[in-house]
Amino acid sequence: MRHSLTLAERLESYSIPEPNSGCLLWMGHVIGGYGRLMFKRHRILAHRAAWVCAKGRIPKGRDVLHKCDVPACINVDHLFLGTHQDNMTDCVVKGRRTVVRGMQQGNAKLTDQKVRTIRADRRTQKLLAARYGVSQALISLVKRRQAWRHI
Repeated sequence: MRHSLTLAERLESYSIPEPNSGCLLWMGHVIGGYGRLMFKRHRILAHRAAWVCAKGRIPKGRDVLHKCDVPACINVDHLFLGTHQDNMTDCVVKGRRTVVRGMQQGNAKLTDQKVRTIRADRRTQKLLAARYGVSQALISLVKRRQAWRHI
């Protein structure tokens, strides 16, 4: 019975080595690329479980990050501890997170030029909203430079 296995045994039984990268890939349940399992009535991310088995407790406020950028990897040699901010910085530095602003968004109703015109226009926000086919709340955000801040 699989439920009588230790956490380390479960991790081993549900993973396979990837020979080219050295990753140890979780083959059990996956959501969003990350391995997940139930152990003693607790939901655990597989890479965090691997860290606990190999290195011990994860300090409060720390995340288990991937050097290899493979969410399903549970090879502890590919994992390291860091803060959420460390994870976000790593993501940006490695080009995994791009910020899309303004007209680059597929559903943007405004253009850079329209934003400039809206900011200079003294008419009411309600009138401008009707003119540009957006909400009055968006016009307010644009005028206060809380939306389209890059312009």
